Amino acid sequence: MRAILFPTDFSETATNAFLYALNIAKSIDAKIYVLYTYLEPVLSATHGGQPELLGEVYQTIELNQFEIYKKKTQVLHDMAEEQGINDVELVFLFEEGPVASVVKKIVEREKIHLVVMGTHGESGFLSKVIGTNTVNVIRTIQNPVLAIPPHAKYKEIKRTVFTSLFREKDKSALKEMLIMAKAIGAKIDILHILHNQNVSDVMLHTENWRHEFPQEEIEYILLDEVESIETTILNYIIENNVDILGIVKRNRSFFDRLFSSSVSNNLAFHSKVPILVFHEEK
Repeated sequence: MRAILFPTDFSETATNAFLYALNIAKSIDAKIYVLYTYLEPVLSATHGGQPELLGEVYQTIELNQFEIYKKKTQVLHDMAEEQGINDVELVFLFEEGPVASVVKKIVEREKIHLVVMGTHGESGFLSKVIGTNTVNVIRTIQNPVLAIPPHAKYKEIKRTVFTSLFREKDKSALKEMLIMAKAIGAKIDILHILHNQNVSDVMLHTENWRHEFPQEEIEYILLDEVESIETTILNYIIENNVDILGIVKRNRSFFDRLFSSSVSNNLAFHSKVPILVFHEEK
């Protein structure tokens, strides 16, 4: 059985993302690990003769966090019931530590296939667009991460876009996305932006991929670059009502540019469109 990890702080944004995790889990026959993390504050002893007081303070903090956790988990159970998806197995985890490092540990321990997270920012433009914790998770693990923005309301996923350079290393990510798209009944557009390239060479790559994926319902979209590659991608997503954008995180600069160029477009785009981020195959 496949496994989805859903890190949550039980905020409204995170809870909204849970609907995506639930529906995808049902479609691909996966169970969901719901992860809540907390951080213990760094305290210093106010009285050298009573170090045991620190232990009591830490225990109280942990108990308070656990009480919050217990109450909030019931909300997710109720959501699954309301959606008629209570047959998806939910495993609840309560862990101390920074989100990204705990996620990395759970991904390895439980053999997670996909991480689904809500996004909300804290500081800095990139963080405001995609969320500090989500960015850190994407940079820490090698697994696909589906980032759900605050204003994305779950509906039937019908159209997905996978951006590609037609590199050999893109194929493993495409195969993963095809599995999910088939399971949820969505079509895939493979989007390539022409950037100082010979069109006939790109067309040859397109034909090669058609032969390699003959049974797949894929539409190949080739667009001329307008302003920048990132802006061209974002404009296509907005204009074509795409439900999920799949990208391969080839390097840090490409990833950062996608979320930090053309500020107005990015904010309009990422407030509604989930992004499925893959790491380039090594």
